[in-house]
Amino acid sequence: MKRNSFLAAGLLSLFLSVSALAQTTTSAASPLVIPLQQAASKLKSVQVTGDPDYDYVFRMRLLGQGALEMAKVEALQGTDPATKQKAQAFVEAKQKELADLEALQRQMRPSRPNQAYVQQQSRQVEAIVLKMQPDGVAAKLTGKLDDDFSTLLTEYNRDASDLSKAYLSFGTNASVKAVAQKMVAN
Repeated sequence: MKRNSFLAAGLLSLFLSVSALAQTTTSAASPLVIPLQQAASKLKSVQVTGDPDYDYVFRMRLLGQGALEMAKVEALQGTDPATKQKAQAFVEAKQKELADLEALQRQMRPSRPNQAYVQQQSRQVEAIVLKMQPDGVAAKLTGKLDDDFSTLLTEYNRDASDLSKAYLSFGTNASVKAVAQKMVAN
């Protein structure tokens, strides 16, 4: 009986320690991860037209909005002045980029569905969604806001570049292709 009590107490202590660690890591990382998870969820649930130009702009707006919200959190809550400055510069540039993408999208009408593009983009969106799962990129986070921002910004840039490279194989709109080429170059 005494042995069972010690075993139960030990298991309870281990469970509470693991739970506390998980909550600390999750709550420390969540202000940055939540906007990206929301963007990934929207990317996955969006109804695509099949038009590479239109769908690319729409998806980049969704992905960019998540990155913008993440950067706003860093700019407000970060502790490292250089990282906060980087986040603020990102916010300013991303707000302009999103406004440009919105204006570009207003001029477009979906046409010419391309099934190969839809399939390729679906695979890439699924990869983005999987990264945002608890065992994805979030598992790499330290709970230190500034470090986590840098990690997540790198992942965002990689995802934006990958979506842009794929689009360039299918797109025809010169203005949209210029946006995609800029994303790849960054």
